[in-house]
Amino acid sequence: MNPALLALLAYVLGFFAAIPIGATQVEIAKRAMADRLDTAGMVVLGSVASDVMYGAIALFGLAPFMSNKHVVGIFGLVGAGVLIALTYFTFRQVARAQPLDTGSPAVRSRPVSLATGFTLAITNPPIMFWWLVGVKVAQDLGLAGTFTPRVSALFLAAGGLGLGSYLTTLAFILRRIKHMISPRAQHRMHVVLGVLLVALAAFLLVAGLRDLRA
Repeated sequence: MNPALLALLAYVLGFFAAIPIGATQVEIAKRAMADRLDTAGMVVLGSVASDVMYGAIALFGLAPFMSNKHVVGIFGLVGAGVLIALTYFTFRQVARAQPLDTGSPAVRSRPVSLATGFTLAITNPPIMFWWLVGVKVAQDLGLAGTFTPRVSALFLAAGGLGLGSYLTTLAFILRRIKHMISPRAQHRMHVVLGVLLVALAAFLLVAGLRDLRA
């Protein structure tokens, strides 16, 4: 096992997992554009806490079954399907800015912002598949064999850091440029993300079929 490369992989996967635009990003945008980085950070913290909780459920509850090649292959195919769906919705994103309500009292409340981030993320249990995809990729690349509690904890910590890094970076960028985000820039971001998701889906599809034939 290579802990440094495993942590880097988890960080990168976590970073990209946070990119698709959803309700969490919109709530972060509301606060960032209202010059409330403190409450935007609480949304980030709540969201990351929920995603890491789901990751712990996935790795400690489901990862032991990954020692079976056929189970690994099935998860690979499921993961590829999830990524293909994400790609579809990514390319369907409308590349236009939407007006945000920045005057709500909830935008100024730290406890409400923390609860908002956690609640929005907890309604997304499919994030567990993303963590299992990470396990699959790490094993296919030879970065880890058995996911022991120590290895799983490292993977969860690095993945959570990746998730939080993107969302925090998003908040700082939106606060700085505010309403100056051009539709063309949004379009390009979604195209790049879509291409990356297609590549990862293809990788998992090939690896999953290989494991099923083993």
